[in-house]
Amino acid sequence: MSDDKPRPVDDLKEGLGLLFRAAKGAVEKLPTDKLEDVAKDAAKEVGRAFESLGSEIEKVVGKVSGSGAAAPEPPPAAAQPAPPTHDAPPPEPPRYDDGYAPEPPPKGPRVG
Repeated sequence: MSDDKPRPVDDLKEGLGLLFRAAKGAVEKLPTDKLEDVAKDAAKEVGRAFESLGSEIEKVVGKVSGSGAAAPEPPPAAAQPAPPTHDAPPPEPPRYDDGYAPEPPPKGPRVG
C-alpha cells in the first residue's frame, strides 16, 4: 500500500504551527509605541475614575456617619411656614423597591 494516506492529526499540527508562526511574525512587526501611549492614557483615566468614586463614597459615608462636613441645620420650627390647611390627598404608598421584581408579586390564586 502507499504512504499517501491522509493523517488528519499531523495535518492539524502542521497547520496550527504555520498559523502560530504567521501570527507571531505579524505581532512582532506591529508598532507598539502607539499602543503603549493608549495603555498609559487608559491607566490614567481608570485612576481618575477610582479617585472620583472614592470621593463620592467618602461624601456618602461622611453624611451617614456624621464625621464628614456637617450638613446645614434646618431653620427653627417658628421660621418654617405653616402647612396648608386644605385637605391634601393621602400620600401614595411607597413602591415595591426590588431590582429584580419592580412590582410586588400579585396576590391571589395563580392562573395558567
